[in-house]
Amino acid sequence: MSAPTGPLTELEFDELDEFLMSDTLPEETMDIAMLDGFLTALAIGPNLVEPGRWLPEVWGGRQASEEVTWASPEQAARITGMILRHWNFLLAQFQAEPDAYVPVLYASDESGTEVSIIDEWCIGFVRGMNLDGEAWQPIMDDDEIEEFLWPIMLYGTEAGWQEMEQNPALAAKHAEFAEALPDCVLAIHDFWAPERAERTTVRMDAPKVGRNDLCPCGSGRKYKKCCGAPESLH
Repeated sequence: MSAPTGPLTELEFDELDEFLMSDTLPEETMDIAMLDGFLTALAIGPNLVEPGRWLPEVWGGRQASEEVTWASPEQAARITGMILRHWNFLLAQFQAEPDAYVPVLYASDESGTEVSIIDEWCIGFVRGMNLDGEAWQPIMDDDEIEEFLWPIMLYGTEAGWQEMEQNPALAAKHAEFAEALPDCVLAIHDFWAPERAERTTVRMDAPKVGRNDLCPCGSGRKYKKCCGAPESLH
């Protein structure tokens, strides 16, 4: 039976979210909103960062990824496959239909009004930037793009939170920043368009993994001795 392809369904998002929030995972593990921000930065950034480099960051880094305990090889393959599918989908969407992008955000209901929570998403996006920090530096130095990057840095960095604590008027603009988030992403996407000119094709399915290949979970082990083993080894 072939592995699923294309965008995650709502049920799959819920399944992935529930797993990422599990108490059995390292405390540093990203939640679903943070993961979407992280993968969005990777999808629209200047370089194509391979999964073997970024997957460990989902769990909090390479050392933390080695502490992830899988119930079975099937669970490891399914969860990793869903993460890779969402990354592939974002790559394809930004290549073919960037205007259709919608961030995955949590929401709170305050006084009967639904409010999007962008903190986790922005933190994830900044982590994606930091993974390839040197390559992202030109956008940090560009005054014209600053207005689009600023809301993300405001909610995604400690310095930004300190700025909001000192300036309550900024915090009061939360709904405005949340609404502008897709436009910010598109502006950043366009900024890096020349660097992505070589990207002509995108796979929509998770890559096949040979038993002697490195495990896509990022542990550094061969697949046959990691997630492809008869029982979980990490």
